[in-house]
Amino acid sequence: MKTTLTRASLLMAACFFSSYGHAVDVNTGDYDALPSGTNLAMVYLQYSEANDYYQQGKRQDGYLRTEMSITRLIHYTDINGMLVDPQILLPYGSVRGASVNGQSLGNATGFGDPIVGATFWVVNQPQAGYVGRYVGITPLLTLPLGNYDRHKAINVGENRYKFDLQLGWVEPLYKQLSLELFQDSVFYGHNNDAGNGNQTLKQHPTYELQTNLRYDFSRTQKMAVGYALYTGGRQHLDGDYNQTKTASQQARIEYQQLFAGHFQVSTQLIHDFDVKSGYKKDTGLNLRLLYLF
Repeated sequence: MKTTLTRASLLMAACFFSSYGHAVDVNTGDYDALPSGTNLAMVYLQYSEANDYYQQGKRQDGYLRTEMSITRLIHYTDINGMLVDPQILLPYGSVRGASVNGQSLGNATGFGDPIVGATFWVVNQPQAGYVGRYVGITPLLTLPLGNYDRHKAINVGENRYKFDLQLGWVEPLYKQLSLELFQDSVFYGHNNDAGNGNQTLKQHPTYELQTNLRYDFSRTQKMAVGYALYTGGRQHLDGDYNQTKTASQQARIEYQQLFAGHFQVSTQLIHDFDVKSGYKKDTGLNLRLLYLF
């Protein structure tokens, strides 16, 4: 028997989507420190499709298709002997066909919330192993400047500040094999135009663990097999727990190729599993185009 969703349940799904991109995911090699004065211009093209929605571990029929692009600009510089890379991320995209148990949540297109931040390398040992040993700390601030309509269930912007403290560690293991570990702690401001448009959404911090086992075939080719764990993020709407939190795991595989020393193409496939809350991405494709100058 198909479950009929109440209006409150639809609002829960909408609130969960607003926080779906809870942390800034990392590509393999992102914490490899580059020389001071280097600039990177990147465009991310991301596609994902979900056919299931989960609430408290129970599967419901659902659908969600997202098509996002992100422009990212990075500059490496030296501050008092420490390598730092100020950066900005500008998202734009669309959400199509969002639904739960046949009830539509609508569509959305527009600019997402911009993100500003920088990585501070506290360990920078490029001579260690094949790729080097690095430890970086990256504070990232999300600004509520994206497209948001309080009368719509689905939005590209989130209408709230977010602060993501990301830690990254690259450790050489054996010859061209290395391990990458990343941890995110994300803290959320309040959205005072959530739910029916006049409610306040509050969210506990979310935590993400990302790891890659990486193999560099050469200085221009690398591949990584990765895993991500998302947890935390209990949400309250006008003070009431709305049965929504972050709880899922993800498998990844990625390949990168550098051309002519300046242009890199990265292709990553992702698949969600063990989802306890929110949409499950059955298929995801992330393409990144990078230009180094």
